[in-house]
Amino acid sequence: MLNDTLGIVRSFHNLSKVEVAAKVGLSRSYISELESGQKKVTLEVLQKYSDAFAIPMSSLLFFDEHKKDNSAVESARIAIGGKVVKMLQWISDISDVRKDDRLK
Repeated sequence: MLNDTLGIVRSFHNLSKVEVAAKVGLSRSYISELESGQKKVTLEVLQKYSDAFAIPMSSLLFFDEHKKDNSAVESARIAIGGKVVKMLQWISDISDVRKDDRLK
């Protein structure tokens, strides 16, 4: 479920639900409801996460689509997913630096 993916993104960045709420522009209670599966993840919510964490929506959807229930596979998925998210953040950071250099 996409709900799990959003929780993994939060955990990967070592952020509390309050911090994620401020970052994506939603309430802490809404973040809790999303991660627990009480609320469905909408395209609008995915876009907020995509913008806030500089992760393409397609990557969030791809990551979610390939999740498995098997615990060994689940552990590998989380580890690999974290590395993918970190790599995407690095690419975003480098792009920002290059953009800043061009503006000087």
